[in-house]
Amino acid sequence: MTRYILGWCDAMIDNDMRVPVADLHTPDELLATAVCLLSSGDPHVRRAVVLEAITALEAFVHRTVFSILNRTIDPLLVKWLDEKTRMDFDSRLSVLIPVALGQPVDKSSHLWAEYKKAKEIRNKVTHSGKRVSSDEAQFVLGTVHKWLAYLGSTAEVSLALYELKKFVESAKRPIPNEAAAVNIVRDYFIRTQAAITAQEQDLGRHQRADLVLAFGANRVVIEVKMVRGGRYNVLARIGIAIQQVAGYVQQAQFTRGVLVIFSTVEPPEPYSTVHTVENGLVSVVVIKVHS
Repeated sequence: MTRYILGWCDAMIDNDMRVPVADLHTPDELLATAVCLLSSGDPHVRRAVVLEAITALEAFVHRTVFSILNRTIDPLLVKWLDEKTRMDFDSRLSVLIPVALGQPVDKSSHLWAEYKKAKEIRNKVTHSGKRVSSDEAQFVLGTVHKWLAYLGSTAEVSLALYELKKFVESAKRPIPNEAAAVNIVRDYFIRTQAAITAQEQDLGRHQRADLVLAFGANRVVIEVKMVRGGRYNVLARIGIAIQQVAGYVQQAQFTRGVLVIFSTVEPPEPYSTVHTVENGLVSVVVIKVHS
């Protein structure tokens, strides 16, 4: 079996069909400059730490959220939303993220309150040249890190799933079994800094996750399934697999879960695109493959 899977992967490579690397960025990567500035201990660069951190968050939201919206709604509407919220980043966080990800942003949460405080510090720096203390710089950096971790585990993973689906479906290569499907998904994600091993992660009943991604303290469990048969069988299998992944999230206290279904029939609605279920805890993508 292993030899067969490796042979299939070699054929992909020989035909210039190497599985690409998922485009994922960890908070540490995105905030590297701000971290270096703060670590210098120079009080004169604390304002730059604040500006760099908030800019990283704004740029990340624009890149990920609007990339997803462009895949799901009319491009003209996306352009209008971009222009309408250009000077209203609060709306980009609280309104567009739920639209793009199907996951609400709780304005009564500590995360939102910390964002508002961090933004207030940034505004004072920008408009009145406020001096920034070490504690304030660390607070802003920490707050942005939390937001990037949260958004990375949702928006970036969703974008990566869209690209994985596009790659596999356009390759039009037969995938012989579930082991081969798992191998493709692992190869796609494992070369990113967000990927961690799941070998020691106890999921109960002697089960182990196919892959776990880490964005700061946020952990995303990924489960891969191969489904054959008719449309109703696919829907039934998806329903069972969703409950399995949701159980993983609850048992092992993951932040969220991802279910990747390789199906020999066309994805049934609403799974023709990346779809979020279980109150935003599980993302599902169905990839059409040749048997």
